[in-house]
Amino acid sequence: MSVSRRSFIAGSALAAGAVAAGAVAPVAAQAEEPFAAAHPWEIAPEPITDIVKTVETEVLIIGAGIAGCACACSAAENGAKVICVEKSEKWNGRGGGFGAIKSRYMDKLEGCVVDKVNAKQHWIAQCASRANEDLISKFFNDSEEASNWLLDKAEAVGAFVMVGAFYSHDDVYAEQPGYHMVMGGQGLESAGFCGAELCYKDAVANGAEFMFNSPAVQLVKEGDRVIGCICDTEEGYVQYNGTKGVVLATGDIGGNREMCEAYAPICVKYAFDRTQYTPLGVNTGDGHKMGMWAGAVLQDLPLPTMMHPQAFCWFHGPFLFVNTEGKRFMCEDTWVQGKSLAINRQPGGIAYSIFDANWPQDLINGLPYGGGMFWDSFRAYGSPIEGAAQYFEGVIPGYVESGLAYQSDTIEGLAEQIGCDPEVLKATVDRYNSMCDAGEDTDYYKKPVFLTPVKEGPFYALSVGPALLTVTGGLRVTKDFQCIDKDEQPIPGLYALGNVMGDITAIDYPINVAGNSHGRCITFGYDLGRDLALA
Repeated sequence: MSVSRRSFIAGSALAAGAVAAGAVAPVAAQAEEPFAAAHPWEIAPEPITDIVKTVETEVLIIGAGIAGCACACSAAENGAKVICVEKSEKWNGRGGGFGAIKSRYMDKLEGCVVDKVNAKQHWIAQCASRANEDLISKFFNDSEEASNWLLDKAEAVGAFVMVGAFYSHDDVYAEQPGYHMVMGGQGLESAGFCGAELCYKDAVANGAEFMFNSPAVQLVKEGDRVIGCICDTEEGYVQYNGTKGVVLATGDIGGNREMCEAYAPICVKYAFDRTQYTPLGVNTGDGHKMGMWAGAVLQDLPLPTMMHPQAFCWFHGPFLFVNTEGKRFMCEDTWVQGKSLAINRQPGGIAYSIFDANWPQDLINGLPYGGGMFWDSFRAYGSPIEGAAQYFEGVIPGYVESGLAYQSDTIEGLAEQIGCDPEVLKATVDRYNSMCDAGEDTDYYKKPVFLTPVKEGPFYALSVGPALLTVTGGLRVTKDFQCIDKDEQPIPGLYALGNVMGDITAIDYPINVAGNSHGRCITFGYDLGRDLALA
């Protein structure tokens, strides 16, 4: 079919409401109602017409991260002809593992069961009741099959799989077991979590094609249906058409400061410049923009952020936190998002976890009641909690040596090292100790079990700061991952997965199901690839 018979998407659409793309010319010229773009990226580019070639496939996936690779693999295994286009030079994987609601590895462990009712309600609450419950339930219901599918791939290459024990037992910030770490494996280049690589290799083995260094720059419509995309390649503009569907799996906006300022401003002050998302700068909201130009709408703003307090030391527990002025500013008995948000409001976006020589026993005493990331260690489910203290005893000296942590025999000496007024820090510690002795925190109401005094040297100060991992919000979708327009109608042919997909998280990233971002990428990629292939 010739280029002249296709309409290249050049419109804009936002959550506040804008018109869908027109049939031939730029939507801005054909809009049924006026639209004033709030930001430059909301203005669609002119349609690209100088296409050097057109390539046909059945399932077209834009983005070769964990969601895109899972979708490509699932579709190819179910007999579809698949092409995945990717802007960078290779598939992309990151993070330490993935979260599952159930798996055969969990079945083998005594008591390793997700309380689905508790998990669902905490997820909704942490998202301020703005997430799409159908999508959450779909993840809960389909996670086991998809997780076992990936674990089959891990076992086939001899990868080591471990279910981690670091989750909180706190009743307010309750977390669930089910975090899987997949490491190593014959013929794999990724030493850590290798989910994307496993899916990529099996996708290729089943006939899927990956086009790297081929950034998608526009979607293509035929009437109301999205039928393909245009990639800017070394050959020139290449059009790829997907007869069964076009899947946006382009990642988040976390590499685009302007979009973060507009859609997720809370992460910009300090966490953005400490991003730990890789590859650095690749995820720039390309799919969000292309989707909006096609008539898709964003979920309610602001978009939720995944900010973890891991910019500096990866251990800080529930101990006393002070800012750079030596003043306490929060209840430290909280989840990782809570810590990050509170620290992000402090001078320089940095805090210090202060504890004394008794910290190993204090940590062990508290783990039956709390825990979670940066509090417990990455140990196997069912292993003795003493292992957490033993692990961090080996880690803290390295932090001190690297300048990320400080150690002193006196509180005053600790204050001089972190650069605050010794009298201020001494007063803060004295007040904290008095509340520990009384068994009640009348400043921030930390649970008494975590009120551990700071009295016996040596004393420690570990630097703590928020880092941006990803912005986990995007385009609104149906429970079958089809993008929807301002009238809440599905856009034929257009789907979204991963962090370009919206509505499964909102306001905050719900860490109560640890690793759920990767978990849903695997689960939903598995679901959508199969469904498109069999359609």
